[in-house]
Amino acid sequence: MSSTEFWMLVAGLGLFLYGMSHLEEALKQMEGRSFKLFLQKNTKQKLRAIFSGTIVTGLLQSSSIVNLMVLSLVGAGILTMRNAMAVVLGANIGGTFNSWLVALLGFKVELNSITFPLIGLSGISLIVFSKKKNLNRIALFFMGIGMLFLGLQFMKESMDSLMKAFDFTPYLSYPSIVFLLLGFAITAVVQTSSATVVVVLTALYSHIIPIETAIAVVLGAELGTTVKLILGAIGGNAAKKRVALGNSLFNVFTSAGGFIFIQPIIAVIAKMGISDPILILVAFQTFINIAGVSIIYFFLNPYGDFLDKQFKEIKKTYTTYLTNASIEIPSTVTDMIKKEVEAYIYKVMAFNLASFHLKPTWIHSYQSELPLLDAYQILKETEGEILAFYAKTLPQLTETEEISPINQLMESLRNAMYSAKCMKDIYADKTEFSNSTNETKYEMYHELQASLNTFYLELYQSLSLDTEKNPSLNLDEFTEQTKKGFNERIEHYYFHAGQNSLKEKDISTLFNLNREIYSSCKAIALAVEQYKNNTN
Repeated sequence: MSSTEFWMLVAGLGLFLYGMSHLEEALKQMEGRSFKLFLQKNTKQKLRAIFSGTIVTGLLQSSSIVNLMVLSLVGAGILTMRNAMAVVLGANIGGTFNSWLVALLGFKVELNSITFPLIGLSGISLIVFSKKKNLNRIALFFMGIGMLFLGLQFMKESMDSLMKAFDFTPYLSYPSIVFLLLGFAITAVVQTSSATVVVVLTALYSHIIPIETAIAVVLGAELGTTVKLILGAIGGNAAKKRVALGNSLFNVFTSAGGFIFIQPIIAVIAKMGISDPILILVAFQTFINIAGVSIIYFFLNPYGDFLDKQFKEIKKTYTTYLTNASIEIPSTVTDMIKKEVEAYIYKVMAFNLASFHLKPTWIHSYQSELPLLDAYQILKETEGEILAFYAKTLPQLTETEEISPINQLMESLRNAMYSAKCMKDIYADKTEFSNSTNETKYEMYHELQASLNTFYLELYQSLSLDTEKNPSLNLDEFTEQTKKGFNERIEHYYFHAGQNSLKEKDISTLFNLNREIYSSCKAIALAVEQYKNNTN
């Protein structure tokens, strides 16, 4: 086999995978609200859930996509464990649709008569209809099919050459388990069983391997599909891990059963009038999945109960002091919430500074080492925990003197969160200026950095100083000072606009940055004052 023929095989596999990615991309809108509503509506009964998983996977041409979407829906609490497992079982059946497509068309039809018109017309349509969403998606879908078939044609031609140049006979004497492990390894690497199956079908078509060896590789591919789902569940909640475990056990069960009964199943398929090795392979793959689903269907409830007991859910908390508070003792509640809100304000201050790449030594960084959006999500989670605790304490608080200070602390908490939100919202604009090669824009970014550093240093000192010596922040004076800086920057921006040193878009961005920063500073200053007043 020459290097050209070898690379033709690799190119064929690459084109096949590329075509599959186009098919997935074209149908990805199924992941949205309509897909979730479809699953919610059609997964209340086990049989309908299996059928829904089969149909959706057949349309998307990828059981991995459906399984990963199910993971996210289970993690969000949209699907129950039993319903999720039913969809996953259906997805295993639907995953064989692509094999049937390749077997019935890829080896029975002259591909060039389909491939070239599909790629040519789809490629032109992708350019012509680039701004028309629906037509562009349709063109992308057919481009995917064209690339898929072109890749298959490349692999067929290279396999024919391989057959003539290489004798596989000595290797075919290896135990079948070796080929099963080979199928598992290939699928685990390329992350799609469709690629493994199409390579095996091509080898079978070229009479390189016998049907028993081909089936062993495909059974390994069935096991390999679990790797992506397992990886998707790592780091997720217990529900996600249970779905991954449930799917993995099912695939082990079907693959083991298929491996043990290879010859009897082939005999059953032959009695159905199927004699073409290519169709026997695809029918075998479909048979073991349908048989596996049919068996486990009657045990789906106890299977779901078993999975529910696996992977104990560990409640993750981001608060520090609330675990020490007793709802029955109001004074403890007030003290702990006060400490929690103070810590939260420090976290927001650190977040706001870190969003402008400021990490001063005078404030603890908390989550500032995390990516900005991850740190923001933790702030939201923390606020939610504090608010949930506050809601639980309300029935226990009867006196006005108990309720009033906690309500004020909640106002402080919400203002601090709003301050963080303002800084998060301008992340893209801020990044554009911080990475700019325009010296004027870059200089303005550093001016904003310097003013924020000064602002937060003064705010931090007000918050951290002894309450008796510094009872409260003079919000009016502090706000006026902040507003003055805001107005001075506006005049500065108008000056640059008049000098034509900035583009119109940059001027708009600057005004937006300035406004959001002012809103953020005002909110965090108000949060500090509300907290300080509460400590008097």
